Amino acid sequence: MLQKYFKNLYQRTMNEAYSLAHTEIAKALKDPDSKCLDCGAHNGYKYDTIQAMAGLKRDNYHGIEWNQALALEAQQKGLNVKQGDLNKSMPFDKNSFDCVYGLSVLEHLLNPCLFLREAHRVLKDDGQLVILTPNISTFFTAALILMGKMPSSGPHPDSDQLLAQEELFNEAGSGLAFKHKIGDRPQLMNSA
Repeated sequence: MLQKYFKNLYQRTMNEAYSLAHTEIAKALKDPDSKCLDCGAHNGYKYDTIQAMAGLKRDNYHGIEWNQALALEAQQKGLNVKQGDLNKSMPFDKNSFDCVYGLSVLEHLLNPCLFLREAHRVLKDDGQLVILTPNISTFFTAALILMGKMPSSGPHPDSDQLLAQEELFNEAGSGLAFKHKIGDRPQLMNSA
């Protein structure tokens, strides 16, 4: 019974959070020629929701998706979704978008600081960044942890592949780097 209660509470909370995020995205796309970037676009399924709320033109919807098959599925629907890695520079010009959004994406990234810098770079000066990510400090999350459950889906399913491709992650300007290979413990090293 307690598990059903928390499952229902989680579902209601997520529905409310996504609804609020969609509303903020729609507000940012008030101009008929507004352009948006969906980070973690999956197969472009969010386009229909945003289009219905904001009247977004198909050509003004852009997305980045890690999974090649999902990016291809979006492209087959006529959507501008590129296969790409949000842990790296985005393949878009500076000041390109009125709204950049990442819904339940940030917590899966290995380099979230770069993602935020890139989102800022591709946003127009008056653009809006909409981020939705789990809040670890809520009562609900604490209860899940006490029950032995993780509050989010955890690392991206392709995290092992990402880590295998990258041996060195360096936080720009910090002088610190982490050397890591799958199966090893990350080792802090001085990169200065």
